[in-house]
Amino acid sequence: MHSILERFNHFFELAPQRLLPWRWWVLSLFLITTAFMTTGMITRFTMDMSLESWFQDDDPATVALDKFRSQFGSDDGVYIVYRAKDGDVFSEQSLKTLRALYTELDNARVGLNKQQDEQNLLMRIERIDSLFNGRYQLADGDTLITKKLLADDFPQTKAEREARRDIAKTQDNFELAYYSKDFQYAGIRLKTDFGTIPVENTFNNQAVDETNLLADDSFDIDTEMTVDSSAEIETLQYQDMQMTEYLDFMTQLRQIAEKPQYSHFEFYYIGTAPLMEFFLNSMLRDIVLLSIMVMIIMGLLWILFRSFSAVVWSVVVIAGSAFWTIGMTSWLGIAMSTMVNLTFMLILAVGIADCVHVLSTYIFYRRAQHSHQQAMTMAYRKTGLPIFLTTITTMAGMSALMLSDIPQISTFGVMSTVGVGMAFILTIFVLPVLLDIWHPYHNKTSSNEDKRNKTVAKIKQHNKIHWLQQLLSHIPGFVNKAPRTIVFVYMAIFALFVYGTSQVKVDSNFVELVREGSVIRIAHDIVDKNMMGSQSMEFMLNFKQTDAVKDPAVLKTIEALQRHVEQNYPQHVIKTFSLADFVKDTNKIMNEGREAFKRIPDDARLTAQYIYLFDTANPTDRRNLVSDDYSKTHISLQLKNAGSYEYAHFFNAIQQDINRLFAPLKSKYPEMELNATGSLALLMKLIDKISWTQIKSFSFALMIITILMMVTLGSVQAGLISMLPNLLPAFFTFGLMGLIGVPLDTDTLVIAPLIIGIAVDDTIHFIAHYRDAWFQHGDVDKAIKSTIREVGQAVSFTTLILGVGFSVLAFSNYLGLAKTGIFGSMAIFVALSSDLLLLPALFKWLRPDLGRRRYLHKQTEAIPA
Repeated sequence: MHSILERFNHFFELAPQRLLPWRWWVLSLFLITTAFMTTGMITRFTMDMSLESWFQDDDPATVALDKFRSQFGSDDGVYIVYRAKDGDVFSEQSLKTLRALYTELDNARVGLNKQQDEQNLLMRIERIDSLFNGRYQLADGDTLITKKLLADDFPQTKAEREARRDIAKTQDNFELAYYSKDFQYAGIRLKTDFGTIPVENTFNNQAVDETNLLADDSFDIDTEMTVDSSAEIETLQYQDMQMTEYLDFMTQLRQIAEKPQYSHFEFYYIGTAPLMEFFLNSMLRDIVLLSIMVMIIMGLLWILFRSFSAVVWSVVVIAGSAFWTIGMTSWLGIAMSTMVNLTFMLILAVGIADCVHVLSTYIFYRRAQHSHQQAMTMAYRKTGLPIFLTTITTMAGMSALMLSDIPQISTFGVMSTVGVGMAFILTIFVLPVLLDIWHPYHNKTSSNEDKRNKTVAKIKQHNKIHWLQQLLSHIPGFVNKAPRTIVFVYMAIFALFVYGTSQVKVDSNFVELVREGSVIRIAHDIVDKNMMGSQSMEFMLNFKQTDAVKDPAVLKTIEALQRHVEQNYPQHVIKTFSLADFVKDTNKIMNEGREAFKRIPDDARLTAQYIYLFDTANPTDRRNLVSDDYSKTHISLQLKNAGSYEYAHFFNAIQQDINRLFAPLKSKYPEMELNATGSLALLMKLIDKISWTQIKSFSFALMIITILMMVTLGSVQAGLISMLPNLLPAFFTFGLMGLIGVPLDTDTLVIAPLIIGIAVDDTIHFIAHYRDAWFQHGDVDKAIKSTIREVGQAVSFTTLILGVGFSVLAFSNYLGLAKTGIFGSMAIFVALSSDLLLLPALFKWLRPDLGRRRYLHKQTEAIPA
């Protein structure tokens, strides 16, 4: 193995000199390729930031959601909660403001007030529900009448307003949905077509019929519809909602709600659209943070190297790697996600590390009075092989993500693998040409011999007093005194963090990933405390038999489930809705409002009659609750916001409750399907998939890297030793989070490969230099001293640059990225400590041979007798 590695060293040693005669060809090829990739990035770059894009098209979770949406429409709407400034949503001013707001929103919905210069996305609102048009039912003999609370006969006097308040109090489905218990808050529900536009059709504002087909939905149905329940309905595929669509929708919605005439209300928005709006705006702000991070890194490069060329060429390599990666992906037509930021961060980390190692070693030899050509040759001999090995190991680790069945993570794995490879290509084949054009270090010359001597003296003095080299020079002696103590201390720390890792819980709560006091967090808190909850979940019930939902046994079971979850899960469930509620209310209304009749009738014919009356009086609400053949229905659960850890236990418990309560119906409806669905259920499934995918990918990456280290070092013992400094930063991150009670969310899980990649990079550079020195001297102390002197400065520089750079992300409003910055930067410094103290101590104590005896034996046999 040593001879193979020597050949690689020889190749990288000669690479600069072989490239320089072709410098202008290399530079021209680089510029042409960069221009080509940049063109692809500009013209073909696409992002898919929808929730559905994280799933395969045939994933059971997305299939279930598509079935629900094809039957009952979108579950992805917007809930607008408003607080009346006079403290009463039934006051004269409040009701007049509500009427004006409802009218303007409804006009926008049907396209009566089109935007001049852009698509009117408010036409994607299918229905608006509020106190203004909320329906309640009355009995007129044997006829069931439905009326709108305010719209049919708007109250003009205080007495009339109080009468409507009294009516609203009698409607169970109004409380918490349309008004709070103290009447300070009220809600407007916007049902949209988000996620229900078939793939083959594109939303086109001009193609929409501007007639308001639901303007008068109180018509009667004289004859019952006949439905062929045996007909097969083709499952449609729907277009994914993009984050920009949500942003544009919310922009237009706010343009109406924030007009001065509605200043009587304070608005709070709940739903996917406002959440995506907030995150997209945060992403735009985070671009500024990333820019600041790059500026800080450039500043640190200047401070550490005192050379503009070192700064410029490092930026060129990183930018070129990023442009090539994103451009190639764009030309291939691959849609990217928000994880493109992580790809850039990985390219930044790897590219900076590669450039810093080359530049630091180059300047080291220049300060040792070597010429430019000699210094560049030695720099690539010393760093070329480690850079190659770090590239292979990092690419292998990131390629593990390509095995994921989550499309976005698989794409991230592909892009990151390509990006790391691009950084290697530019560092090895382009950076030497750039360095030859503009050197990062110059010896001052003068015809005056005294000036020349003074310059040399200053250089030597600078080398003597360089603070970092002085600090590093003490490490070999410190390690030599107590290697075992150092190892035991690190092992104790490692054990503590392993324990901490066992205590960490995976818990993603998107609302709590924003800082306290932010608009979105305030909105969720208010809705959870005063209204029907900021989250919702749907249970799709498909009995696969016509008229099954008219069966009293089915309706009673649905009601039993509702009461069970409300009573047993009050920490999560605020309110439930189903067809059973309307049947109970109708039974009560048709029996003179007596409370005793607020129940599901035992008579199937009576139940069927009530459903028919409900359908006749309010066909729109009926179709939102039950299919036309009465074989399918759903139960809506309104929930408080919580993290995925809580929801996971809650969902599992509810699924068991459903199976238990509906078990007696299995004999009568043997093919029935009961599925939890909706955007929240899809999100929880995604978080679970990401968690397990990352854990498996992380384990697979460690296994691959360990095997590569063993093969490269030619020793199982040395391979295992080299992995300890790489494991410690990752376990430090997760262990610290477990010890201080910070949950491990999907964002932190995804950066695990990033931490490993950075840690492996410096470790390989250290071990590669140690191996060369060990083969040369056969003395552990000399090898350690030589390695720390030559490599210590480079790994310290990369750690300082990346650690400080990553720490800037801690100021992000999005706590997922902030935690990435905080824990990522801490892990980077832990990796440096492990490389400079733990690795030398392990080598000093265990003295791994690394194949040196075998190599010397072969060399001896090769010498002629």
